[in-house]
Amino acid sequence: MKLRLLAILVLLAAALAACMPEPVRVTLTAHDILWDMEEIHVRAGQPVELTLQNHGALDHALRVSALGIDVLLSPGDVEIVTFTIEQPGTIEYICSIPGHDEAGMVGYIIVSD
Repeated sequence: MKLRLLAILVLLAAALAACMPEPVRVTLTAHDILWDMEEIHVRAGQPVELTLQNHGALDHALRVSALGIDVLLSPGDVEIVTFTIEQPGTIEYICSIPGHDEAGMVGYIIVSD
């Protein structure tokens, strides 16, 4: 009986995993006073795996206030953040190191249906 229940649970878990969409994998790289992408395009409800890289000589910090993301990257650092945005729209991301957003380290996550 326990073995049969375990087999059913394994099959249910596999079916649920098959229903979940694969994450979109995006890499965003910080260089000194610029992001390598000004726009990231994703679909509503699609999981996103965002790899952050700092190829600059300065610290950089990705802040996406609408998603509660705030990641500090020292030179050479790589971090991965994951998120899912449920509604279409546009969300701003910046480098929150003082002066960096004013210098142009701003971009947008464009979320479509």
